[in-house]
Amino acid sequence: MEKKVTGVILAGGKSSRFGQNKALVEIGGERLIDRSLRMLSKSFSPLLIVASDLLNYAGLPAILTKDVVPVPGPLTGIYTALLFSPNEWIFVRAVDMPFLNGSLVELFFGTLSDSIDAVIPVTGRGYEPLCAFYRRTCLKHIAKVLESGGGRIIEFFPKIRVREIREEDWKNVDPGGMSFYNINTREDLLELRRSGLL
Repeated sequence: MEKKVTGVILAGGKSSRFGQNKALVEIGGERLIDRSLRMLSKSFSPLLIVASDLLNYAGLPAILTKDVVPVPGPLTGIYTALLFSPNEWIFVRAVDMPFLNGSLVELFFGTLSDSIDAVIPVTGRGYEPLCAFYRRTCLKHIAKVLESGGGRIIEFFPKIRVREIREEDWKNVDPGGMSFYNINTREDLLELRRSGLL
């Protein structure tokens, strides 16, 4: 039986580098949050948004929740999503990642099993933890990292069973690796618009 997976969008809040809430920025006539919901709805149900200001997302077709611990960063968002997800597995996506290859998702989806706790793609930059699957069994390990004041996502990886999806395994379905592209600055956004990819 195919596993049910909750699609999670880490929407955060105002970005210091970008200067505003990236989730509300429009690209190609569509807000990043709406684009993320549309992409994830093809493969996951329900959808869940973790954000600092939920008023921005009222009325959207997703479960809305705020971070449950006062530690900034995406690790807190993953922890919160695992707590509130009705399913054992979640797929995590940062809202500032505007591209998601459906074939890539299906490739990762097919590797889920009861013998692992996470499915993490690997690129030339290392782990891509914000385009990954996590199981509820990760909760206690994430909690320990957060309690110790840490906040880097990969800090709890040595404590869990990670299935790594190497570049040679995903490259044929997403040759440019655009599923891992994220918008950090306004310059990134301008370059993306100039490129004609949107």
